[in-house]
Amino acid sequence: MKIMFHIGLLLCLAATVAAQELPSQKTTRVLRVYDWRDSSAQFPNSQIISLDGISVLKVENTNDAPFEVLLLTITNSSLAQKVNTIEWEMKYENVCRSTNENLFIGYYFGARRELYETFPPQAVGGDNPTNYTSSYFVGTKNWDKYEFQITPAPYDNETRPNKLRLKLSLPSSGTIYLRPIKLLGVVGGSDSWWSPQQSGLIGGIGGSIIGCFGGLIGWLVSKGKARKFVLAATAIFIVLGILLTIAGLAAAILKQPYSVWYALLLPGVILVLVFSLNLHSIQRRYDELEIRRMTSIDVMGS
Repeated sequence: MKIMFHIGLLLCLAATVAAQELPSQKTTRVLRVYDWRDSSAQFPNSQIISLDGISVLKVENTNDAPFEVLLLTITNSSLAQKVNTIEWEMKYENVCRSTNENLFIGYYFGARRELYETFPPQAVGGDNPTNYTSSYFVGTKNWDKYEFQITPAPYDNETRPNKLRLKLSLPSSGTIYLRPIKLLGVVGGSDSWWSPQQSGLIGGIGGSIIGCFGGLIGWLVSKGKARKFVLAATAIFIVLGILLTIAGLAAAILKQPYSVWYALLLPGVILVLVFSLNLHSIQRRYDELEIRRMTSIDVMGS
């Protein structure tokens, strides 16, 4: 019995050390997908078609007059501040260059994809400053992946944008096809249930408490004392282990970082295994001691 609880104590201490050494991992996940067939927006010179079972926005300009299409506007500040990357797949055909030499003499630009990031009023640099990013493309190209990286405010390098706009500008004729737009964000920062440092603190305190209780229960069982307390504590630790295991699995399913689900799953599994496997032995030990006590009383009485 003592050996089993010593093993349990060592496992709890190992969980504590492991929790303190959890790496600070960050993983990228898809926060939201904007499917064109679900969009209620109206796009000029455009239609939504299906290619290979995927909804595609087809933008076509059949004349030389320039026009713009506002593809996406995100005004949900809580979502906008979590986005690190806007990603989409696009192909284009016969996109002509601009012949407007008033832009820059000697240069001829093609179609333009543009991203506008608007920041909250408290950002350094004035009320609602805006970052602008763009890139040009011309000619014909098959499906390829494109993206815009979301950057912090230009003056304080910390404030995230609270509004995002993605725009497409065609200076002349051409046809563009766009698959659904994805918003990507990093898990492990503000999305994480707790930081790796907090995980180490939780693991250190929790592992020490569990280890001490395991040692205490092992000693009480060996002495045959405090039966009700020991059985109640054992049952509580089994239930706690089940809850921690469920929470760890849920954290893994929700794609929480390693420092979250591992710190829940490992101690949960340890608690369930150590205490449930020893529950029968604990009861049997107390029963044996009770039988011995009653036998001793009978012998003394006779």
